[in-house]
Amino acid sequence: MRYFYFLVAAVMLSGFFGWINFDYAGEITVINKPAVILPAGHAPRFSILQKIQEGMDLLRKSPPLIFETKNKKPTSELVRKQIAFALLDTESGDIFEQRVWVREQDIKNYKKTGVITLEPCVTCYIAPINNDKKININVKWWNSFNTFYEIPDHPKLIVVANKYLFPSKYLASLPEKSKSQYTDIVYAPYSKRLHIVETIETGKIYLEKNIDQAFAELETDKVTSRFLPGTLVTKNISKDLVRNIIVVEHVDPDSFSSATDGGQELSERVLAVIGANQELAYRYTGSPAGASGLAQFIKSTYDNMVSRYPKAKLIKNYNSGMANHINAIKAMVLFFDSHRKEIADKTTRQDVIKSFGITEEMLAATYNGGPGRVIKSVNKYGLAWLSRQLDFPQTTKIFRLETLNYLKKFQAIKNLNLFADIGNSL
Repeated sequence: MRYFYFLVAAVMLSGFFGWINFDYAGEITVINKPAVILPAGHAPRFSILQKIQEGMDLLRKSPPLIFETKNKKPTSELVRKQIAFALLDTESGDIFEQRVWVREQDIKNYKKTGVITLEPCVTCYIAPINNDKKININVKWWNSFNTFYEIPDHPKLIVVANKYLFPSKYLASLPEKSKSQYTDIVYAPYSKRLHIVETIETGKIYLEKNIDQAFAELETDKVTSRFLPGTLVTKNISKDLVRNIIVVEHVDPDSFSSATDGGQELSERVLAVIGANQELAYRYTGSPAGASGLAQFIKSTYDNMVSRYPKAKLIKNYNSGMANHINAIKAMVLFFDSHRKEIADKTTRQDVIKSFGITEEMLAATYNGGPGRVIKSVNKYGLAWLSRQLDFPQTTKIFRLETLNYLKKFQAIKNLNLFADIGNSL
């Protein structure tokens, strides 16, 4: 099925890099051979999205990754493993594979040392054959399959995809899961070289397409609101809220706290990852709290949405539901509706609700920490439910520090108006 064009965005984007069309499998067709931003002297004009797709295809077809263990099964311990890279030569447009070894001990110690050494694998299978055996790939910051890699000695080369050894147990019911202990997954990791107009704008369009489709399916299925019975659930939730929460969920809080641009670059980073990976974006991402996927739901919350809104026809399996972006966005809409009802029912300060409604900040706070503390804060501080805690967190704190920081992040990203060029929400 072909994705429909977003006219306003497409007109704007055609000026940057041509017309883009998507199909459901994530294949990208680019017309007019758009230009990618390259260092001076790098003349070829091509789509970075096409090259990412080529790199992913190359890695999927290449031999499985090799890994080494100690001890015997089933208690074998991983010692070191290969990572395969699809490298783009920005002068020629060629894609080739390069493999390295990484030690598990380096990964375990990374938070302490900040160092991971990638050992070249000169005897590894490489296709097409690369004649330059001195390519050193460095880790800028480690993040598993989404690690930021640099190739300082070869500025013409970009990592456009990597194949990463991933524990199969974390893939649950996903179709790519292998029957062995580990599964090779392919992903386009973030880097400054992929932080360009093409990937960022494609990320915006991809999100908008999925959000529109999710809203359309909820309307087709006539899913009604628990907050305002008799009305469609989509009529009470802003698309802007959904867009911004998705970005907020994937902006690193520590990096945001030191940002000097209001979170602009970090937000663009999220959009670049989405644009580069599309239906695979954040598919394998998990949090210490057990949240997963693009929408970062935990299982119990997702299961509640499945049971509370049967007409929504959410995918019943949690892992499959989170991996499907349209389904995950539908769950987000239902979450916001459900918590609007809970806040409205349990808040004693109805004067606040009647005067200002249930604000997006309230819903953002529930997304991070549930509705209980929102209700308690409004009941205690009224209109100052948030400002009192942001300004005097030690003496007035009801929210956890994590939620206060989350709300700061939400407000900053909301103010960036990232999707103004895509179209207006409700």
